[in-house]
Amino acid sequence: MAFRFIRRATVVIGATALTLSALGSAASAAPDGGAARDSRSPLPGTVPAWAQPSRASATPAASDTVSFTVALSLRDGDAAERLAMAVSDPTNRQYGHYLTPAQFNARFAPTPAQVARVRAFLTGQGMAVDQVAEGNRWIRATGTVAQVNHAFGAELKTYTWRGRKLRAPSKSASVPASVRPDVLAVTGLDDSAKLRHPLNRRLPEPGVTAASAAPGATPPAPSQCSNFWAQNYQTLPPAYGKTTFPTYICGYSPDQLQGAYDIKSTLAGGRNGHGVTVAIIDAYASPTMAADANAYARNFGQPEFTAGQYAETVFRPFGMQAECGGESAWNGEQTLDVEAVHSLAPGAAVRYIGARDCDQGIDEAINYAVQHRVADIVSNSYGNAGEDIPAAEIAKQHAMFVQAAAEGIGFYFSSGDSGDEVTLGNTPAAQPDYPASDPMVTAVGGTSLGVDAANGYQFETGWGTDIAPVDYSKSPARYTAAPPGTFRFGAGGGTSTVFAQPKYQAGKVPASLSRQFGGAPMRVSPDVAAIADPYTGFAIGQTVGGGFALSSIGGTSLACPVFAAIQALASTGRHTPIGFANPLLYGLKSSVYHDVVPQRVPTAVATPSGTALVTFDRDSTLATSFGYDDVTGLGSPRGGALLAEERKGR
Repeated sequence: MAFRFIRRATVVIGATALTLSALGSAASAAPDGGAARDSRSPLPGTVPAWAQPSRASATPAASDTVSFTVALSLRDGDAAERLAMAVSDPTNRQYGHYLTPAQFNARFAPTPAQVARVRAFLTGQGMAVDQVAEGNRWIRATGTVAQVNHAFGAELKTYTWRGRKLRAPSKSASVPASVRPDVLAVTGLDDSAKLRHPLNRRLPEPGVTAASAAPGATPPAPSQCSNFWAQNYQTLPPAYGKTTFPTYICGYSPDQLQGAYDIKSTLAGGRNGHGVTVAIIDAYASPTMAADANAYARNFGQPEFTAGQYAETVFRPFGMQAECGGESAWNGEQTLDVEAVHSLAPGAAVRYIGARDCDQGIDEAINYAVQHRVADIVSNSYGNAGEDIPAAEIAKQHAMFVQAAAEGIGFYFSSGDSGDEVTLGNTPAAQPDYPASDPMVTAVGGTSLGVDAANGYQFETGWGTDIAPVDYSKSPARYTAAPPGTFRFGAGGGTSTVFAQPKYQAGKVPASLSRQFGGAPMRVSPDVAAIADPYTGFAIGQTVGGGFALSSIGGTSLACPVFAAIQALASTGRHTPIGFANPLLYGLKSSVYHDVVPQRVPTAVATPSGTALVTFDRDSTLATSFGYDDVTGLGSPRGGALLAEERKGR
């Protein structure tokens, strides 16, 4: 079925369809044939939700340069979506009959005639056409602010949002009616894509409150972080009926995750991902990525990459360093992604695709992966804060995910690290992150994972971390806020304000979630989950400042490549690639997942220094429950059981 973009009063939703009132306005502006050629048609979704008049702070100079893209409409996009779902659905006779990129483009891609018409419009406005994307997916062009304002009626302004100065149109852009059928969306007129960021988290150590008056409590002697669950303990003020708590995890090893997710026997039997390619998309590229991955593997007694097993495609020159957080902010993400995939699927080929920036460069990297079908699985550990990005950008990316599914490529996205986003003040209302909320991708949520001394699975909770710092300035010592304390971070998820419920979620997702806003049921994310909490994090190895060192990291940036790697194992030796996995995953029996349920007694850890209590399973307004929930989806993988069921496919 074709996924519907739902329009609500409070958000801009419609990405491809004009409203009836807009159609009426266009018709009334063109009473005769001559006028029709000069009439304008609006492009819904070009104004981001944050571009409010009260936030306007300046007007860009007329001579400033704007780089943007005009995404072109697929031919019969509804048919493309129906085909993408049919080939992804194990109950459909078309399952596994994927198209090649050439076959998809021959049937659905924008035509050279569409390109020519839109190019003529742009050049006729004095703007330069820089590039036509492969598959004719969009035209990248450059013009001045004055030219853009004239061509699209955009009225660009500068807005203050999240402490940054961001450009956006103050009203919906429009194009001549003669080219409107050719245009899917115009992106890049605003700076929303610059808000994309990697979704990983490092351990924060709350500081000890200084003793300002005597008598004060004496902090406990320092303990150590734990290599496995409950290896070491620390004493804290009373909470949850105890005074001693396990210290947080130093960083699990590959061997520990292999044991916890029950894939050791699979690996020992030779099903290690060979014959499967996993691509990883991020911005920029760490110059020591391959060397670091091999040094990391040696450190933990794991196999290094063989010749040709790891490859990179990097788009240069790198740009927008200040806007995107710089290469250093992304290099740790890439290191995590590559080492996590290789640790759990050591036989899979890994293809790293480095975008030139976090803006249009990410879209180019996705399109490259789709147009060349570089992989069976694509892991993506970045996202926007919520769905408050222009519907035009969503429409552009969604069309690429449709093509990926039609080709048998599974796209996996981290669900986010800030819970419902509104709790931390990132969005005006609770919402899941995009692209994880797109119904044509698999959204991977997060858990806190306990691994025992024998590398066995001990427990999982939903990833939602609350912190209660300890105040030692008074005697006895006390928490500065009653446990669990203050929400720090947690897995993203929730009910989409953009996408209607996909067929595969019907009957699987509780109506209390899918109908949270009333009316028709909506898409809910995530779909599945894996380890994400940095307090039960994963050890990675990276060269920083010329020296290689191990550190611990978490976030759904960890969960996503972990689950993608397990999917690579499930794909090993399979007659056809799994492709877009959601119809398959939702159709499996529930016993292939760990149902991550609420805790009767809260699970908590101590910082080794004794400065804080860290309580698990407290994820903003999101919550775990029995069955599907908006923190962990269907649950985390029971490796052996999940792999066995998934390999039964054709």
